Amino acid sequence: MVLYLSSTQHTNLLDFTGFYEPDSEMPVKKMVGNFVLKQFVVYDMRSFAHFTDVVLDRPAFGDTDEEFAQAIQEFLTMYSARVTVICEGLMQADPLFQALLDCGVGNIVCDTEIWEIQQEIRECLSDQGMTRYAAKERPDRAGGQEHYRFDCKNVAVAVIGSQSRIGVTTAAVGLSAWLARVGASVCYVEAHTDGHLATLVRGYEMETEGEGWQFEGVHYRSTRPKEDVNFVVYDLGSDFTGERELLERADIRLLVCGTKPYELGFTVRLQASLSGVYAHLLCPFVAEGMKNDLADALQNDYHKVMFSEYQPELTDSDCNAKQYKNMIARYIAG
Repeated sequence: MVLYLSSTQHTNLLDFTGFYEPDSEMPVKKMVGNFVLKQFVVYDMRSFAHFTDVVLDRPAFGDTDEEFAQAIQEFLTMYSARVTVICEGLMQADPLFQALLDCGVGNIVCDTEIWEIQQEIRECLSDQGMTRYAAKERPDRAGGQEHYRFDCKNVAVAVIGSQSRIGVTTAAVGLSAWLARVGASVCYVEAHTDGHLATLVRGYEMETEGEGWQFEGVHYRSTRPKEDVNFVVYDLGSDFTGERELLERADIRLLVCGTKPYELGFTVRLQASLSGVYAHLLCPFVAEGMKNDLADALQNDYHKVMFSEYQPELTDSDCNAKQYKNMIARYIAG
């Protein structure tokens, strides 16, 4: 899927592609207006995290060239989508052109004649993309060696599943491990009675620490920690009956939901029980060809859909790094 952020003068620029047709293999979502790219990346892009291509019409953005390039670089550390920039008349000698190449963007549409512009757009949206410019390799996304500064305190992340054995603990532990690796202080709290934490303590030979344990920078507890941390990740399992208040007052809610035919009923019921409550839906084990349809079916103004990658190792913090960063981006101070 293609997300096209357009200025008013270029509203119809992608119409020639045929991507707007109902049966298109690469449908386009068009948004027309005036944007600030950095704000869009932090606050709005999470709703379109499943899109494969993002086309940015330079006149639609009020950022300076320097801010525009910096925002694209930040985007590429958070999302896997390919970026195309439309900037008519941009010369290779212009600082913005080089800045785009430096941050890994080689899909640059800069001709001034409509026929040539269309040819360049076709090239950018092809499987191989535009190859005429020597763009640097894309910066590592959140699975690389990034390190952030966090000023937040005790941000509550509630992780709940649509049904049992759907991957709640995997998501909660994976998120906790990623937060610790990128520089946050974090505590995982087992807020259900399944007893997984005791098994984790033995299996990973966790180090005893006060009233809980510590492993690879993550504090593990069975109750809310007494000490302040940046993030507290609550593993609620699949039954939040006794923790409804915690779920509703959480700063971030992550709903781990199944998408197989026999799982969708549980997913829909969980969404209905949290109608009007902002949350991220994390859907595991989804075939690539099904993602767009499922995102369209499950996503709404309050529930934003993400798809998780296969995570065979519970404490692997890299598999779903871009999803985790997408969730907590607004808390990154630097």
